Amino acid sequence: MGHTPEATRRILADPKFQSLASGRARLRWGLSILTLVMFFGFVALISTARGALAATVTGTAIPIGLVLAFAMIVLVVALTGIYVLQSNARFDDLNGAVTREFGQ
Repeated sequence: MGHTPEATRRILADPKFQSLASGRARLRWGLSILTLVMFFGFVALISTARGALAATVTGTAIPIGLVLAFAMIVLVVALTGIYVLQSNARFDDLNGAVTREFGQ
């Protein structure tokens, strides 16, 4: 199928394509909002509880704020992994079906 306006309309109207697009968007937006909430929450915590974040982890010289910062980095990497796993598990078959149906 060529890249004509009619071909584009058929693809956009296809229920499988709509399911693929909406599912990816929900996953992407959900993880993005979670990441932003974590980031801005951490920034708010820094601005309001600086003293508490400077306290050290019991028995070490490591500040709690540093532990939280590293935890945020690990969580963002984990969220990226979740996106990749969910995308592969949920959307690869659907993407293949749409591609086979429309030949692109």
